[in-house]
Amino acid sequence: MNCKHKYRLFWLIILLFIFNGTSGQSMLGLTFSIYSGVSGAMVNPAFLTGSKVFVDINAVGNINFIQNDIYYVPASENFLSQIIRFDTAQIKNGDFKYSRNYTYFNNTKDKFFYGNVKVLGPAVMIQAGKHAFAISSFFRSVHSGNNIPYEVPIIMYEEISYEPYQDINFNEKNYSFVTMTWSEINLSYAYDIFDQYENRLTFGATVKGLFGHEGGYASIKNANFIIHDRKTVQFNNLNAEFGYSLPVDYETSEILLEPLTKGYGFGVDLGFVFTKKSSSISPYNEKKLCAKPYSDYKYRIGVSLIDIGSITFRKNAEKHVFDNVGLYWEEFDTVHYDGINRIVESYNQAFYGDTGTSYVSDKIKIALPTTVSFQFDYHIHKDFYFAAIWSQPVKYQPNQIYQPSLIAVIPRYETRMIGVSVPVSLFNYQKPAIGLALRVYSFTIGTENLGSWLGLSDFTGTDFYFSLKINLNKGFCLSYRKGACSNRYK
Repeated sequence: MNCKHKYRLFWLIILLFIFNGTSGQSMLGLTFSIYSGVSGAMVNPAFLTGSKVFVDINAVGNINFIQNDIYYVPASENFLSQIIRFDTAQIKNGDFKYSRNYTYFNNTKDKFFYGNVKVLGPAVMIQAGKHAFAISSFFRSVHSGNNIPYEVPIIMYEEISYEPYQDINFNEKNYSFVTMTWSEINLSYAYDIFDQYENRLTFGATVKGLFGHEGGYASIKNANFIIHDRKTVQFNNLNAEFGYSLPVDYETSEILLEPLTKGYGFGVDLGFVFTKKSSSISPYNEKKLCAKPYSDYKYRIGVSLIDIGSITFRKNAEKHVFDNVGLYWEEFDTVHYDGINRIVESYNQAFYGDTGTSYVSDKIKIALPTTVSFQFDYHIHKDFYFAAIWSQPVKYQPNQIYQPSLIAVIPRYETRMIGVSVPVSLFNYQKPAIGLALRVYSFTIGTENLGSWLGLSDFTGTDFYFSLKINLNKGFCLSYRKGACSNRYK
């Protein structure tokens, strides 16, 4: 493997290490539906009591989302057959195979990437008067990079000897890469704490049991370096921490499927929703759950704090720290990258003079992608609605998944048989997109970036989601005796 390929591989180990496996961020066409049921809790657990269904069973669902401002596929090559390729970046027979069907953004802004795969497993919600209960299961794989220095992906793409960046003193601070894959079992509860006349205030909470399958992070507090040529890199200061708990043998790089769960944790979602109802009808008089009527609304306003919590990994876990070290590395191109242990030993030998000084712990902790979210939903007229959401990350520690911000407006049309929504979103305050979601009875399919599927612009990411459910409407009983239903569905 020549030096050019080795250096690209060096950066790929950092970037692709946490970018592997990923393909809507919030399923806007589903979570804001009046038939959202258990899905509404993903945005705000207090939404559970405001749905038009009193029983909601999720059979299966999936979210795939990826977005970045590092690399892009030019519009002229933006076809799925060109984008979804397995030879774009891979190592084969000891060499690095590299396809040039994408390029980089040549500017000096800090970069980000975010990938999210969420599989919605079996879930059930039921509402009984002022109370709503739900149990749900998820499989999640989330990967993020935040405040990435602009020169990192450019040097990765070009090579270490990229002449414009030689003999420049780069001094970069506070950037991170985080990856985690885990499963959740969630218990949700919502309660109408106040419901009089046309005003209703609802509180909701979700408690999460977390089971970590893999995790890793690299937190760089300071990287002060100079690239002199393809063989020589001068580290004036390196202050970094990284940790990993992966399903691989660190010596041989073979896949290790056991133990499947390498860490455990706990999480919480909290939310409030204020609803201005269109009438003062009380849904609590009927005894049968199916007979309790749906209370339509003029508008509703919500606030939520989502994904508070973390997972501690104790199986196959290592934590390393390079604490304000420096080095004039004259043979940087000779470092071998044929196994995680070999990589760590090489850097230890170079910076500390032995192979194990950086090791500090056999456990790591990774925090969930905590966000604060504000929601607004307005019933325009009959079957027409207009919703909006602003979601902002709450980052409180370096080894935390970073979910970029989202601003979106979601006009939609909804009946029991069909629902159509056209979300217009701004991702990370810089990436506008138009989406489309279609619901036929209880099957929903959608995207928040329709243009990425049509090849209309440079490709920086895409998303796709679907959900299949079984649900029952409020105020409609399939079989009943005298006086059972007061508000049959129309």
